[in-house]
Amino acid sequence: MNPQGSLPFNAETFDRLADQINAVQSCAELQGLTDEAMQSANALLAGISAQMAALQPMMALLSPPSVNPAQIVTWITSFISTFLQPYVKPMLVLPLQIAQITAAIAKLQAAIDAAASRIGSCSIEMPSVTVPDLPKLPEVPELPSVEPPNLSGS
Repeated sequence: MNPQGSLPFNAETFDRLADQINAVQSCAELQGLTDEAMQSANALLAGISAQMAALQPMMALLSPPSVNPAQIVTWITSFISTFLQPYVKPMLVLPLQIAQITAAIAKLQAAIDAAASRIGSCSIEMPSVTVPDLPKLPEVPELPSVEPPNLSGS
């Protein structure tokens, strides 16, 4: 079992590559297996590096801010941008995907109807498709206008 958030690492893949390397008969075959082994290792390590880079901004959130109001605001802003926004980002993509899937389903249904007509005496019962409701996104409140302070002393 992999620890939460870790990439699956299959040591057997590398063991098999080592066995294949030990059995090579030509330099070209050795070069090919060497390239394959190092590409596999680089892909795993790049995935780990990407995960660590994505989690790095969240590490700062592990320390609570001091009682300084500016630091509290900075901490809350960081919490929103590094923790909450990545979770909500799919909400920007998912409605588009639903529209694309709905269009693809309509195209399939037209093809099914055309095929049934072409075959003749063919009645197809179309299974229902449930399209999810899109959640209502929160409205961004308008901030009140603030007059700049009068610093002239008059």
